[in-house]
Amino acid sequence: MAAPTTTIGAHQLAQRLGPWRSADGAEQGRAAGRARPLQAALAERITGLVLDGRLALGTRLPAERSLSEALGVSRTTVTAAYSLLRESGFAISRQGSGSYVSLPDGAAARTSGGWLAAGQDGDVIDLMCAAPLAPLPVLQSALRTAAEQMPAYSGAGGYVPYGLDILREAIADHYTARGLPTSRDQILVTNGAQGAITLVARLLCRAGDRVLVESPTYPNALDTFRNAQARPMPVPLEDGGWVPGSYENALAQLRPRLAYLVPHFQNPTGHLMDPDAQASIARSARLAGSWLLADETITEAALDVPVPPPYAATIRPVDAEAVLVCGSMAKSFWGGLRIGWLRGPVRIVHELAAARAAMDLASPILDQVAAAAVLRGDQGYLDEHRRAWREQRAVLMQAVTETFPTWTFREPEGGLCLWLRMDREEATALSQRAQTHGVLLHAGPRFGADAGTFERYVRLPYVQPPELLREAVRRLALARALPGPRHASDHRADLVA
Repeated sequence: MAAPTTTIGAHQLAQRLGPWRSADGAEQGRAAGRARPLQAALAERITGLVLDGRLALGTRLPAERSLSEALGVSRTTVTAAYSLLRESGFAISRQGSGSYVSLPDGAAARTSGGWLAAGQDGDVIDLMCAAPLAPLPVLQSALRTAAEQMPAYSGAGGYVPYGLDILREAIADHYTARGLPTSRDQILVTNGAQGAITLVARLLCRAGDRVLVESPTYPNALDTFRNAQARPMPVPLEDGGWVPGSYENALAQLRPRLAYLVPHFQNPTGHLMDPDAQASIARSARLAGSWLLADETITEAALDVPVPPPYAATIRPVDAEAVLVCGSMAKSFWGGLRIGWLRGPVRIVHELAAARAAMDLASPILDQVAAAAVLRGDQGYLDEHRRAWREQRAVLMQAVTETFPTWTFREPEGGLCLWLRMDREEATALSQRAQTHGVLLHAGPRFGADAGTFERYVRLPYVQPPELLREAVRRLALARALPGPRHASDHRADLVA
């Protein structure tokens, strides 16, 4: 089990449990004509919170007496529920310390990574990557401009750790136009936003350092922090997004080295953080002595609301001194143009530029010149992207609703994907079976800091053409109908003997 992280209060857990007396298992029990004891329904609901990633592994559960008072049930009921959780492996107890959230043996091995595509060549629908198709006229124009300007850069060695001045200035001007005055010296050009995240992890994190992350969150960021031997510490999101005060409480309790956020159309849930929450979290990070990295790679994918202002524009200057922001061309333009950036205090930009010498030295000159041409040019392609994404989002939502009526989701105000909750825990098995029908997708556990969670979830991007989205959903239905295991283990089937 992961090292203990935070303690959840009795009233906080009671609120998160919701109407647990009518949980799925309780309803199934009544439908079968047998009574469903309260302790089983309570254990069932807590188990669901763990599997959905809404209770982080290692979280200390409330004392039995406190929870019984908060729920209005007898202490005996809570004691029995905790006993069922321990029997099924979803909790462990320590003498004199209490009960902690856990997972059954082997459950963590179900985390979904990547695998080779099955199916015929050219007949694979890749839903693992949420990035737009290239706007060809804009791309071709930018590449022609880059080719024309390349002779001006050929007299040097080609290694520019900070990035080309023309691109740094274009990025700085982009921030300034959006309400955040920025100078060229505050910008470091990287190989995609992933390069920025990796640089930050290398420079700031040491083995064993804590990194606060949302749960679920961007899986490549999780991999990066783990590769730096840091410890991702999850803060669960609710159906409505960030729980007020949850990030602030975790910062105060854990005092992590770094906190990582996707505040705008969060990946994978699509939630949008309000400016007050952004300011509160930045203030809490400063008080905790933590660096804050805001990932704004999806910010431009605003579909039903205006494009949010930069994170650092919504907080006090004193709190911005330890705030870093990363972005890239991948989600707003095209993933094949591997240009990203990091905005931060000048001193940290210098340190990051020095640190990248051990990683990738610099970004390709041709790509940088092309990226500068795109940023300096007509931004009309973004309106075309958004128009297509709205249409594709509607197509995907309709296909899912018609094909899987028991699956649920919220319509995101922006972003590039739907975060779908299925009616049973089978995400990893379904994603594996989908390969036999030529569909690649990420299962929910790929997005969890705690391995084995989010087995009821899958992420489906809507960046593909409508006909491919409909075909992907059709193939998913065929894959789901295949015989075979749906879940690596069924720990929840018989919580009551």
